[in-house]
Amino acid sequence: MSTSANMPDRYVPTKAAQAAVEGHEVSIVQSLGIPWTAGQRDHITCPYPDHGGAKDWRLNSKGRAICTCTGNKTDSVFDIASKVRGIDFEEAKVWCCEAIGATDIIREKSAEGGFQATDATALLNAPPERRDDNLPRAYLAHRLGLEPQDVLMPSTAAVGIRSLGYFDPPKGRGKPPKVGDYPCAVFEQVDVTGGRHAHRIYVAPGGAGKADLGRDASGKARDAKKSAKRLGDESTAGRSVVWGDPKARAFCILAEGVETAAAIAEALREDIEYEEVYVVAAINAGGIEAFTPGPKTIRVTVAADRDEAPKISRPEPTRRGEQAARKFGLRHGRRIEVDIALAGEPGTSTDWLDVYRAHGAEAVRAGLKRAVPFKATSDEVEDEGRRQDGQEELARVERDYPLPVLDTFSLTYRRTDAGRIRVCKFVKVEEELVTQPIASPFGVLARLRYLDQADAYGLRLVVEDMGGKRRAIDVDRAAFAKQAASETRSMLFGAGLRTEDDGENIAVKVLKAADPQDEITVVRRPGWHSLDGSADRFFVCPGGEVIGAPEGQPLELSLSSRISEAVAAGGTLEGWQAAVSAAAGVTRCPHWTLGAVAGFAAPLVSLTGLDTCGINLSGTTSGGKTTTQRLGVSAWSRAALDQRDSLLQSARATANGVEGMAARANGTILALDELGHVTGKELGRTIYSLASGVGKSRMTADAQLRASHTWSTFVILSAEKSLEEKVRGDGGEWYGGMATRIPDVDITGVDRAVDQAVMAQIQAVDQNFGHAGPAFIRALVAHGMHRQADEIRKGINLAADRLAGPGADSALRRAALPFAILATAGRLARKFGVLPDVVDVENAVRWAWAKFNTSTDAAALDPETQAVANLRAWVAERWNTEVQPTEPEDGVRAANRNALGWYDDDAVYIPAHRIVEAAGGTLKEVEIGRALDAQGLIAKRKATDCYFLAYVPKIGKLKAYALHRSEFRSTTREEPPFAVHEGGRR
Repeated sequence: MSTSANMPDRYVPTKAAQAAVEGHEVSIVQSLGIPWTAGQRDHITCPYPDHGGAKDWRLNSKGRAICTCTGNKTDSVFDIASKVRGIDFEEAKVWCCEAIGATDIIREKSAEGGFQATDATALLNAPPERRDDNLPRAYLAHRLGLEPQDVLMPSTAAVGIRSLGYFDPPKGRGKPPKVGDYPCAVFEQVDVTGGRHAHRIYVAPGGAGKADLGRDASGKARDAKKSAKRLGDESTAGRSVVWGDPKARAFCILAEGVETAAAIAEALREDIEYEEVYVVAAINAGGIEAFTPGPKTIRVTVAADRDEAPKISRPEPTRRGEQAARKFGLRHGRRIEVDIALAGEPGTSTDWLDVYRAHGAEAVRAGLKRAVPFKATSDEVEDEGRRQDGQEELARVERDYPLPVLDTFSLTYRRTDAGRIRVCKFVKVEEELVTQPIASPFGVLARLRYLDQADAYGLRLVVEDMGGKRRAIDVDRAAFAKQAASETRSMLFGAGLRTEDDGENIAVKVLKAADPQDEITVVRRPGWHSLDGSADRFFVCPGGEVIGAPEGQPLELSLSSRISEAVAAGGTLEGWQAAVSAAAGVTRCPHWTLGAVAGFAAPLVSLTGLDTCGINLSGTTSGGKTTTQRLGVSAWSRAALDQRDSLLQSARATANGVEGMAARANGTILALDELGHVTGKELGRTIYSLASGVGKSRMTADAQLRASHTWSTFVILSAEKSLEEKVRGDGGEWYGGMATRIPDVDITGVDRAVDQAVMAQIQAVDQNFGHAGPAFIRALVAHGMHRQADEIRKGINLAADRLAGPGADSALRRAALPFAILATAGRLARKFGVLPDVVDVENAVRWAWAKFNTSTDAAALDPETQAVANLRAWVAERWNTEVQPTEPEDGVRAANRNALGWYDDDAVYIPAHRIVEAAGGTLKEVEIGRALDAQGLIAKRKATDCYFLAYVPKIGKLKAYALHRSEFRSTTREEPPFAVHEGGRR
């Protein structure tokens, strides 16, 4: 079999070959000497040299060969020709096309082989075998009417390429169709910064003018001039072809077009050679506007084209060359002298090449000498001012909203036709990259590393909001993989991002790939934190201030976790201290002192590792409960129920909402006002949830555990009822654990008629807030007490023991902890000078502790006593309704199946499965039995070692507790509920 070396220079694209041979398969087979006729159905001897099977081969209706030697496959005519003639597939395509006369689709391969890239570097460094560097000189000589050896060539590089592909713009997303291969002159372009580009001019053979490229699909003649392919998004505006040295010469002639500049350079040859002038060829009028002269240039004459002749398609002259010259003058006229020389006569369309060809070099020199000094009109100055302002705005947007640098994709900022600055992508039109707007400005400032989220990563973004302001948001990188990054998209649109076309998808694509070098270590919660390998802790305030962090370590609170500036701080610390002094000075309102102190409690709770706890203020309205909460919250933020990021919030919230509030209050304070908005059962769950310090475990959409909210804080609740009354009143169960976690302080007896002038002084916390808490932390750190967590905890426990008194059990000591924390926090705040000396912390704490001890909530600390009390109440509430006699009494209905218990003359019988409910749910059944026995309340029992009966008289077999009736109800007969008396009208 021969190789492709036999036909090295010819090929046919496969699709073109397939289209050409369709319907000609029989004639091609016959040309191969195979005896096959159209419509033949019987098999013939296989024509393949390596087979030759008799009656094995035939051509099917689709023109493909079937034979036992082809197995389950069929052969195309190219395969047939390849096997019969012993040539490869590429040669077979050429042979088949020649056999049917389709030689017009046979193409010649380049002798050099391979593909010539069209970017500036590739063109200017084309391999020698592709080069013919006489082409640029020959082309310029032809245009100027000179011999090639007489042409003054540019100082910048000029390269000739023997054959370079020319392509039309693609249709839709298809490939650009190739027009053909033509000789090409390539001229290097440079600027004063060292930037480099190239300009292509497709030329006729031997450089004899421009190449004839025919007309495109619209009927327009194809342009022989093209810029080199631009790589990336770097602007090439203002890069030019140069004759002379722009860095050393003071006088510049600036022209439009390589040929025009070549004519001027020829006319000024001696001046260039004597280094008196340099000539620059801007590629077009826009290039003139964008050109920047060399650093030593003090004068520029713009040799402008005269575009004043009307055309059929454009009756009004464009004067484009003159306009470009004037724009150049506007931009550089203050620094250098600018003259404008228009070619030819008024009313014509003439350039300086026309002048050179018609009148010679002397006419060019004379025309340039008649250049008119540029003088801007007032309208031009105003327009240029607006343009410069626009450039400054564009530079500001690029600085404020930095787009990420990516490896495979680029975005840039451009001003749209509507005058707005937008993020733009690059799209290819012909071989040029143009910009297309996709979104309003956004950028990536830094990557985030979440210290308290196992070092998970995020991004700090900036978005121009719909009011034109800069808005920063933090996004988690993990969110990119969830539901098509819907959470991230929502945050971007919520911040004001606007998109066009596929801008939304591109924005997410860019963020996924962004890899900023700057890193910020962030935490999601305020409060105490520590770095890996460091025993020292630092504190993050809810407004974002970081106290005690190591030097040189950028640490922040996540933007989404920060409270707004308006809520974070206002007024002064001195103003807050004056308001607190006024509150502490009201003699019969010690609960306000508790509020002022409460703002410093949570930092100690969190630092020492104690469980979240707090107090509940109960009492009728207008007793100053909310004022107490406002005093505490004002240490860290504005206390405003109408602000969603305030640390004072309404208790009317879901469980999820409360968890979020608690996490945001980590290390500071959480105040929930008006517990009347929640049911008793919800309140009981909320108390335990807050005290646990961790939210519910929840699943993601892909069945993974979400990270739960966590917190460590101090809570102040307020309600008109005590917690025990609220929980029980709504059908909930009250436990001792609730009372120990958030003990109740009844404010009954406080002064409800405080002078309005004093109240106005106290209400100054609404204008002076957010200073005391951070000041307390700074003092704590300055004294090194953030390293003394164990000592502080011991002090708090000792203070709790003193409050509880000698011999107190663990429940009472635990209930004393919130009060001990308040006492310790108040003492330290006063010591640091944050809390005024007039604040009597000790007396306020003792008053609150005494109030708790006399409350019904405290009874829960003795669960056995509380269980018996609950049982008595349960029996009394249901006597003769659901607790019924075993035998009917006068006026009392007979026992029925709705009964929950029974009684006779000796005992009250409570079914075992009801006893826990009847006792208030505070103890288990066995514990209740033990408590009843200890108090001598059991009247009958199954056995000496049992607390219950197995049989209720007159009722039947039933496990029940028989309690002395005399201990729960009088044994005398009651008067029937309804009695008839004699009487009538008198």
